[in-house]
Amino acid sequence: MKPKGSKPHTTSTASTSSTNLDTVLLPEIFSLQTLLQQLPAERDWVIPGLLPTGVSLLAAPPHIDKALLANQLGLSVASGTPFLEHFPVCQGHVLYLALGEGLLNVRSRAARLLHEQEQPATFDLAMQWSPLRQNGLADLEDTIALLTNPRLIVIDPLEFVLPLQTNQPQNYRVRQSNVPLQDLHFFIPLRELAMRYKLGILLLHHLPDDWPTNRRDPLAGMSSNGLTAASACNLLLTPAREAGTCTLHIAGTEVEERRLTLEFDAKLGQWRYREA
Repeated sequence: MKPKGSKPHTTSTASTSSTNLDTVLLPEIFSLQTLLQQLPAERDWVIPGLLPTGVSLLAAPPHIDKALLANQLGLSVASGTPFLEHFPVCQGHVLYLALGEGLLNVRSRAARLLHEQEQPATFDLAMQWSPLRQNGLADLEDTIALLTNPRLIVIDPLEFVLPLQTNQPQNYRVRQSNVPLQDLHFFIPLRELAMRYKLGILLLHHLPDDWPTNRRDPLAGMSSNGLTAASACNLLLTPAREAGTCTLHIAGTEVEERRLTLEFDAKLGQWRYREA
């Protein structure tokens, strides 16, 4: 929401971020009276009450299949069918960056999830993407601009679009797995991108095996579920006591905190929502 009377400075994310993520932000000053006189803007959602527009995190330990949950979410948004057969969605185009998996694995999962359902024409995939600091952000904005009614971008996993680091002894370039907290400003241009196009950007993040005792994780913060408060919403998928079940803990500045119980349906190969 931009208060009336303010004069925002607009800068193209693509033009300022092709080589770095240092977005120039100029002060925007307006009176409290101007703010209070405006009617409150309605909140935009990808899944009403569950996933708002903006940048959100879906995090889980390595042995929890969060990619499966993200695929189910993306297919639901693209097809307009309820997520987990329970939560209505705001239908739109989905771009899924499946950066950590092979093509055959992605194809077999999608075929299993769709089963006999109609294949949505508004679900696009990419198997590789440049790091955000190396044209990846500009490429993302250019791609979004070409989509009709873009609603959700999934980056799986986040680590694959973070900066590259060099291992000096072997001169081997690897993805950065331990991003310093001061580098979390990559949220800023992503958040601006999400706001500009009124869509959700869901970042999948691998938690360490010893979560939640390990607080060295770069995205561990002071939010209620232990993840960064920089995101609009945090979705934390952790194993529950009962075998084959998980708890999806949802919390954030724009959602009401809640916990959902999910169970894995081995026959259908997908997560299901278990009502309390």
